[in-house]
Amino acid sequence: MPTKVSRNSVRLLAAGILLVTGATVTPATAVPAGDATTAVRAPALPAKAPAGALDATGYWTAEKMRNAIPADLPTGTASPAKQGTSSGVASRPVAPRAGYKLANDVVPSTAGKLFFTDNGLNYVCSASTINNSYKNLIITAGHCVHSGQGGGWHSNIVFAPAYYNGQSGYGLWNWSQARTFNSWISNSDFTHDQAFVTLQQRNGANLIDAVGGNGLVWGNGQSQAGTRIWGWPAEAPYNGEVPYYCDGTTYAWGTSDAALTCSMNGGASGGPWLKDRIDANLGYVFAVTSRRTTSGTPTLLSTPNTADVKTMFDQMTT
Repeated sequence: MPTKVSRNSVRLLAAGILLVTGATVTPATAVPAGDATTAVRAPALPAKAPAGALDATGYWTAEKMRNAIPADLPTGTASPAKQGTSSGVASRPVAPRAGYKLANDVVPSTAGKLFFTDNGLNYVCSASTINNSYKNLIITAGHCVHSGQGGGWHSNIVFAPAYYNGQSGYGLWNWSQARTFNSWISNSDFTHDQAFVTLQQRNGANLIDAVGGNGLVWGNGQSQAGTRIWGWPAEAPYNGEVPYYCDGTTYAWGTSDAALTCSMNGGASGGPWLKDRIDANLGYVFAVTSRRTTSGTPTLLSTPNTADVKTMFDQMTT
């Protein structure tokens, strides 16, 4: 059985399952597509946030966050991916800058919930920070920023690092730009179910400076010892109020996926798969939670980061 964050075993989060109608939102602006990816920019922030607002737009309230629908954790196996022979380190972990204090040592400061709106309803995924030159980047699943084939971009995206019992220890960080693969947008290609989101400063501070940033690696094999998966699963029996993790050695699932026995469910999408961890907060993200099995032993699935993910990281960094 899963245990809580302070224990050395599986940890799972769940969020509420009530449907919440979203307010009218300003359309985001499309960014010209690269060779393999497309991005969208967030609308400009208002000059002044409403009094008592949790985020700079004034959209998110404690009730909306509490009732956000756990984003579906899809099922099935990815089609064979083009696997190269090269691998590398795109970025290295970094701790918070001096002067920033960790809010809660049992909750990872570099992981958290990703809230968003899709077709007028509020949803929640998981995400984690990635160190980059602008100190403002997170990684999540492609289906946490775009609905895939036949769908559209999500809006009202905010990141809540170290979310615990209804609040983030570091406040809500509004998005600036989201990018995912064209093959996900057009064909719901699960080998490319990854996305990056840049975040705007909060109170004059950059996210990575405040909470720390994980490293990013690509080209790793399907079997990785010492893997830790963080997530905020949001379906019964979990309630979305505390984070959980699964530890173990991943193994090959089909030709492209890595797998790890873990009972996380909806809301855990986009959570980091960490290797070579420095501590509970920092490590190297080699994959993000993409899918799960629905029969037999509960298992999470993900295609490890390919060179395409490294290219997309570069597009969000330069």
